[in-house]
Amino acid sequence: MMLDKINTQLQNLSQIQEAQKQQQNAAKAPDIEAPSFKDVLKQQLSGSEEIKFSAHAEKRLQSRNIPITPELMQRIQGAVNKVREKGGKESLLVFDKFSLIVSVKNNTVITAIDNEGMKDNVFTNIDSAAFA
Repeated sequence: MMLDKINTQLQNLSQIQEAQKQQQNAAKAPDIEAPSFKDVLKQQLSGSEEIKFSAHAEKRLQSRNIPITPELMQRIQGAVNKVREKGGKESLLVFDKFSLIVSVKNNTVITAIDNEGMKDNVFTNIDSAAFA
């Protein structure tokens, strides 16, 4: 019983010390101006958050020699915005020589498949497809 009480007090002390460290770190952090509510709302309504690439997608793009150009980024963003407008969450974006699986909700390209890889392939966990 006494040992349990001591363990509980040690845990409480540990939690207090951790909270103090977090406060000190927060005090040392540089002042970063948060975006205004208006800016966040505008970004959310426009759906113009920048597309990201998962580490897996980056490896696939590189290994399959699929270059990402500014023009292609615009096409990806446009396709993602259209899928978002239609309520899609996980989408297959089909391009001329390759396809991408994109998490629309997270604005993240999950993987890339070249046309050769499209043959005899089954795609699961998608709710939409768009031809871009």
